[in-house]
Amino acid sequence: MQSPNVLKPENSSQPEWAHLPVPVLCLIMDNLSEPIYHAWFAGVCKQWHLVAKDYNKKKKALPMLLLSLNNDHKTRRVLYGITEGKIFKNINLEVFYARRCCGFSHGWLATVDENMAITLLNPFKKSATKITLPSLKHRKRIKIPQFNVLKVILSHNPTSSQDNYAVVVIYAPSDLLAFINPTQQYAWTYLDENLMGFTDITFYGGLVYAVGRRGMVVSFDVNSKKYSSHLQLKPNIIVPSCYHRTFRYAERVYIVESMKGDLLVVRRFMERKEGLLEEIEEGEEERKSVTESFKVHKLLLNDQTKGSLEEHVEVKSLGDEALFVGDNQSMSILASNFPGCQPNSIYFTDDSIDVFAIKNTYCPKGPFDMGIYCLENGTFQKHYTPEYKHRYLAPPLWVVPPLQ
Repeated sequence: MQSPNVLKPENSSQPEWAHLPVPVLCLIMDNLSEPIYHAWFAGVCKQWHLVAKDYNKKKKALPMLLLSLNNDHKTRRVLYGITEGKIFKNINLEVFYARRCCGFSHGWLATVDENMAITLLNPFKKSATKITLPSLKHRKRIKIPQFNVLKVILSHNPTSSQDNYAVVVIYAPSDLLAFINPTQQYAWTYLDENLMGFTDITFYGGLVYAVGRRGMVVSFDVNSKKYSSHLQLKPNIIVPSCYHRTFRYAERVYIVESMKGDLLVVRRFMERKEGLLEEIEEGEEERKSVTESFKVHKLLLNDQTKGSLEEHVEVKSLGDEALFVGDNQSMSILASNFPGCQPNSIYFTDDSIDVFAIKNTYCPKGPFDMGIYCLENGTFQKHYTPEYKHRYLAPPLWVVPPLQ
């Protein structure tokens, strides 16, 4: 009798290795340290793809860095793996190398143009059609178009949920909130413009949660029928600004669901530093701030409504978890699943909107403020160090190569 763990069907004409026992294939995947290897593994044949898909459902994939390199391919980017410390230059993704991406969610990148129109693209699937969304409100904006939208996230993958996905954004100049259901709406729904200063958003328990620099946390439902694109939506305020008087202002605040299902608020504090850049060209202004520390709090919400706060608790340890924050949708993983990944740590990229003027143009001032922060002892390590000549290029962000 054939073992249930063997995938080989009767009268198969495929090679024997295509039907190796599932435990053997899982053992192979255990030794594939970078997520791009899993994507390649899944591309071998249908049977291996099924195993890889099931394997990665059980183990959340490790993010990789999407990098811009200063080369002749102005519409190409590459991937960097943090476990091997390796740049995969043989992977050329069709993403304009000098334009900042304002989000990565469910396999899709987001960019914004000078008309405040957001484009969604899937660089890992060439057959995926780009999605252009309606322009956001034309307000007084930042001079650099690529920084007019701070963050974009999706509720679902547009490829697999073509008729049922929502897009939520934080947009300039006051870091306000808006959302759209592209298959159901022709215009954006805007949230109360008296509530501003948001820096991150996430979907949790069927609702959207947004967090701001001064500690404010709000929630709203993008699927509610009572909302109208003609009226400003008033979200539910879960935590008001300056909820704790002892709270320091944080330049960046992130919100992420932990592997245990908790809702975490991650606050990133900056400090001023002189001489950060190694050399300053004429017409440049030196950057003054880098990350000083992080603090993490857990929001304990009412189980019935998810709309009221019961407790706001500081988290001293993340245990085996590692968080990945930046321009991407914030993510958490179990570090023990990936050799070389640091537990109880926060992996961060340079998502600052600091810019400098040079030769009458505006360029990103980085990306140099990146690293790994250990929550236990407050120390920093490096995960990737860009070359100084890449300071004019778009900053890296965390992505997860999907299984095709």
